Amino acid sequence: MNFSEFEELVNEKKMANPVWFGLEPDSLASEDSVIFAQNTLNATLPIEYVQFAKRFGGGYFAFGIVYSLDENSNFNILEINKSESTTRGTHILFSENGTGDFYGFEIKDSQCLPEVYFFDHETEKWQKTKYENMLSFLAETALSN
Repeated sequence: MNFSEFEELVNEKKMANPVWFGLEPDSLASEDSVIFAQNTLNATLPIEYVQFAKRFGGGYFAFGIVYSLDENSNFNILEINKSESTTRGTHILFSENGTGDFYGFEIKDSQCLPEVYFFDHETEKWQKTKYENMLSFLAETALSN
């Protein structure tokens, strides 16, 4: 799924189900906050994440949570990745399911791959999901009921 398709889906869902988007999102990301985050994480974030953070911010998003670049957020990507450094290993965490499991991007050569990976807290292992990128992940997990 590309970003324009994702935006179109979000707009459709907002019109049909405005209550899904009733919680206040985090602040939108700026180019400076993206650069700072990438320098701090020592990895280039996927373009889909950057586009999402600049357009929607993050935090609560319909039925999901997306870690944001908002330094005042409880869902700040830098703070969560710092506090979960053992869990994340060679991944950047960008979401969770609320039961102790995480979703992240694998890092290869200082680049986050766009594919979504799942960290199971019970097995303490990462596994690749069926999602080609964060947008397809959110379309299925956060924008459907």
